[in-house]
Amino acid sequence: MHGHRPPPRDRIRLRPLTASGVRLSAGAIRLGILCLFVVVIGMIRTRLTSHAAGVLLVAGGAIVAAGALAFVLVTLRVSHRLGQAADAVLLVLRRTGLPILGLACFLLWTFVYLGVWWFHPEEAFRGLTAEPRFADFFYYAVSTAFISPPGDIFATSRGARSATMIEMLTGFALLTAYLSSFVDWRSGERRE
Repeated sequence: MHGHRPPPRDRIRLRPLTASGVRLSAGAIRLGILCLFVVVIGMIRTRLTSHAAGVLLVAGGAIVAAGALAFVLVTLRVSHRLGQAADAVLLVLRRTGLPILGLACFLLWTFVYLGVWWFHPEEAFRGLTAEPRFADFFYYAVSTAFISPPGDIFATSRGARSATMIEMLTGFALLTAYLSSFVDWRSGERRE
């Protein structure tokens, strides 16, 4: 194909860390960063009223819209350079990295559950206090993303249950896609 250039190499590379004979890969470092994000957000102690949840939903919606717009603009810029939109999307996702993508997914679902609770605070979940913490919704979202909703918070309204099932399905699909990236599915081709 003429005009098609291979994707440029990443400018920033995480090199394996070595300390007393233990070597950490870039993937382990990225996973550690994601775990750090999870711990920091999980430690947020502020309690939410219904009004505060509404304000937080508006702010979260604005941040999601800004993030989506930034993603589209960066992807368009990269696709002009590469010539293919699919390659551009994959390159931008790869450069974004696991910590940011994982955190974005967890926070998106956190805001979904926060919105469900804001709409029907008495009926949406059992196991939450009258003024739950943002961290409670984050905990529920992270646990549910790994197809294991927590045993101390229960979705009781139809909206909360539906959101939980959809997150479990998307979490399973993302996990399957991630794990299948390690397998070469092309048949009949031999590697030499």
